[in-house]
Amino acid sequence: MKKIFALLIALTICFLASAQRPAEELDIESEKATVKNLVEKFLTAIGKHDIETVQTMFSDKANIYGASLREGKWITNTYTIQEFLERLKSYDNPTKYTEPVSHFTVHIEMGILAFVRADAIFTINGEPRNNNLDYFTLIKEDGNWKILNASYVSVRIKK
Repeated sequence: MKKIFALLIALTICFLASAQRPAEELDIESEKATVKNLVEKFLTAIGKHDIETVQTMFSDKANIYGASLREGKWITNTYTIQEFLERLKSYDNPTKYTEPVSHFTVHIEMGILAFVRADAIFTINGEPRNNNLDYFTLIKEDGNWKILNASYVSVRIKK
């Protein structure tokens, strides 16, 4: 009887231990949510042409890379974050847009580096224009996540 009782206690402890997620896993999930939220805020801010907000989200050494397929040819652009912000500021009447994300993939490495893929539809005035695959590398600077690289591939949606 003592052996059965001891076995039941051991099984109960094993069951309870396996049912709880380690604190490290919970922290990773929290970090993933924070990173995803930052990317969503960036996509919203850039679509609204909110340059001041966009500027706060990037590391000082960040860069932007884009590739768009137009009439069968790839057009590519690479900017430092400073060049990108200056370009945004130069627009007199920028087109506002949304870029709703249908799927996120987020990886966190060692709690300091994050990689995000955001599958989105670039939309102007409610009309879907492009399929965008947005990729972000984020780094934790002084306890805050900052975008180190933003890259995208954009392909026009056929009508």
